[in-house]
Amino acid sequence: MRAKIPSEEVAVKLNEWYKLIRAFEADQAEALKQEIEYDLEDMEENQDLLLYFSLMEFRHRIMLDKLMPVKDSDTKPPFSDMLNEIESNQQKLTGLLEYYFYYFRGMYEFKQKNFILAIDHYKHAEEKLEYVEDEIEKAEFLFKVAEVYYHIKQTYFSMNYASQALDIYTKYELYGRRRVQCEFIIAGNLTDVYHHEKALTHLCSALDHARQLEEAYMIAAAHYNVGHCKYSLGDYSEAEGYFKTAAAIFEEHNFQQAVQAVFSLTHIYCKEGKYDKAAETYGRGVKSAAEWEDDMYLTKFRLIHELYLGSGDRSVLKECFDLLESRQLLADAEDLLHDTAERFNQQERYESAAFFYRRLMNIKKKLAEQRFQ
Repeated sequence: MRAKIPSEEVAVKLNEWYKLIRAFEADQAEALKQEIEYDLEDMEENQDLLLYFSLMEFRHRIMLDKLMPVKDSDTKPPFSDMLNEIESNQQKLTGLLEYYFYYFRGMYEFKQKNFILAIDHYKHAEEKLEYVEDEIEKAEFLFKVAEVYYHIKQTYFSMNYASQALDIYTKYELYGRRRVQCEFIIAGNLTDVYHHEKALTHLCSALDHARQLEEAYMIAAAHYNVGHCKYSLGDYSEAEGYFKTAAAIFEEHNFQQAVQAVFSLTHIYCKEGKYDKAAETYGRGVKSAAEWEDDMYLTKFRLIHELYLGSGDRSVLKECFDLLESRQLLADAEDLLHDTAERFNQQERYESAAFFYRRLMNIKKKLAEQRFQ
């Protein structure tokens, strides 16, 4: 029979495990997780530490899903089961553990594209940020908040949080990956407010740093983001090249982000009038989105197919926009509504154009209201 292991020893290992998770050191994190699970069998009783383990296990799974996404139904246990177990003990969480609960729950809701829910949880976590002493941990939180605000076009909130995070990461050589990701967010926000040249400066820097990291995911993401900026400038030819490179790398390594890259490539082909190429990438994208069970992108693919490759049935398009709006994906809806209204206007289908212009104005109003919440 093994002697009881002091909970303090296990706590040290839990902290080391979390550092590995944050650094995306998946193999080392998995090995230490197994070691901790073995120790827990003989650890002296400490309920707070067991709750801490449950939270870190949840965060570990989020890390793995980011690196090697799989369908939730194929994971053991599913995210939903892990959440239920943690929430059943929520009333016991205080201080730092309560911070982790809201922070990790926000990350999960962001993963599910429930951006408003994610922000709500992050706001609760921010109220507990005083319990966080580690500077890198604070930077991680600031980065995550910047990320979700970017997705709902709350530009200045996002820029503020991203800049704070970048200031911290710049002090630490080991966090090159996060520095690149902060540059992505800052550039994306600059693009949204039409400062394209400033955005490209950040993105070219990010692409150079991504190549130095020699990480396929970061290199693909950098190409995608440069493509997005070129697209916003109306430079479709250059954007096409960057999207093709991003899609090829994402697909080669079986990253879920391939769905997004192939969608953007399909959209570009449609806007350029390259309908044969658009039909090919549409088929690729729908297959990939279905495999990943990505309902949002299945809806977006259906929308652009109907708009550019189909008959432009207004009821089908309306149904697609209803779905996007019901998921609070207002920024996605805004961009596609503009294209839809413009295309109907070009086709001299003025009644349909007016219908979607009115809907676009309504979405813009909702986005503006969100900015002042």
